[in-house]
Amino acid sequence: MSGDSDRTGSDWPQNDFAARDEQPGQGGDAPTPPPEEPTPDELTQANDPSPSDPSPSDPPPPSGPPAGEPPGEEPTAASDTFSPETEAGEVTTSSNWDPRLHGERRRPTTAEQAVPWLIGLILALAGVCVVLLALIFTGPEGLVAIGSPTASPSATPSAAATPSSSPSVSASPQATAIPPPSFGPLEMVYIGEKTAGGQNTLLRRDFSTKTAAVQVAALSGPVSKAAWAPDGRAGAVIMGGVVVALAPGTAPRAISNHVAALAFGDDSTTLYALRITAAGTNDQTQLLAINAYTGATRTAATITYPHPYTVPDPPLTESAFQDNGGLDRLYATVDGYVVAWILAAPNIYRIDPATGAVVNVKNEPTLWSPDQSKRVEVAKIAAGKDKLILRDHAGKQLASVDLIGLASHIRWARTENEIVFTLGRYGANYVVLQDLYVWDLTSGKAPSPLTSDNTSRAAEWLGVSQAWLP
Repeated sequence: MSGDSDRTGSDWPQNDFAARDEQPGQGGDAPTPPPEEPTPDELTQANDPSPSDPSPSDPPPPSGPPAGEPPGEEPTAASDTFSPETEAGEVTTSSNWDPRLHGERRRPTTAEQAVPWLIGLILALAGVCVVLLALIFTGPEGLVAIGSPTASPSATPSAAATPSSSPSVSASPQATAIPPPSFGPLEMVYIGEKTAGGQNTLLRRDFSTKTAAVQVAALSGPVSKAAWAPDGRAGAVIMGGVVVALAPGTAPRAISNHVAALAFGDDSTTLYALRITAAGTNDQTQLLAINAYTGATRTAATITYPHPYTVPDPPLTESAFQDNGGLDRLYATVDGYVVAWILAAPNIYRIDPATGAVVNVKNEPTLWSPDQSKRVEVAKIAAGKDKLILRDHAGKQLASVDLIGLASHIRWARTENEIVFTLGRYGANYVVLQDLYVWDLTSGKAPSPLTSDNTSRAAEWLGVSQAWLP
């Protein structure tokens, strides 16, 4: 049919108008309203074939319009379902799809319907990957733990519904380690007089410089014994049986009483103390473990033994004896035990400070160099004269020196090639004089004096852990 034909012209079949005017089930008396005038677009679609029309080779639709019915007439029993023959890009004019009613729309294909699902699946997989990467890189060795020492305040989502067998890891803030203090090559604390004729106190000085000694703290009484932590930070003294702690940043304070001996543990915090009290004809000795910074105290062990009776030695010998620890001595040995030596007690006691177990031993501990390869032996050669002998681990003599006086309280330098000791001797009217000396073990020279005030003793090298071996 030509696209120029007019549906109202002479070429339109007249019988079609008659058929459209007469409706089934109605009489001829009632006039039938004239059919609705078609629009120009509908005339064009009806008269001008387009690529969307079915091809002649396609089978006719199952419910097409009857022969002789004009195009555009609605079927009396039209179906609203889509035709399975409709393909992408096609517009059918079959009874299943009427362009005049539904417009130029078509049913999406299966591939097109699957596109949103595929996009959603891809996004879900990407989210799972992001969560897994976050869990991997926030572990103890992940990038977050390496780059930041503090925990992130945001919560980490879980990637799985089932519980994980590995515990969750969160970066916790770590305390910054405090570097150990540095000390001079000849820096030490010792007991001496701040001024001539004054009371004994605790002094500090680096003898490698010309700086004078300074008092460690203002103390109210004379100091009889002192102990210093291996790391050089804290110390303690005994004044009339009272233990006074000397911790950095705090004023001196009493932390215990009735104490006869002191020794620091290798942790530089625990201060061991011997408290001796009378119990009838016996003495009861308690080993106390005291926190030098807080004063917290616990009793590690208790020992009971018959009260010992002692007599003093001549003044020079007694002075060296007191400088070495006196009647009651305490040693923190390298194996973690504490050894209590009490003059005239039936035994020497080795104590486990953790369990309180006490074992009797025969000998006092021996002081070795920090690397435990050498030791210095004190030998008496005559009245008022000692000999220092340097020996190796096998007992071979490496060096020796004769002294005019008695040596006591030997301590090793961290370099292991020097020792400091107290040299006591008689002065006028048999007054005991004590000074500090240092012996260079490699130079072959005689010991050199560090002090000349005649009142200095009991030196402790700062920052050096003394190796007492059982």
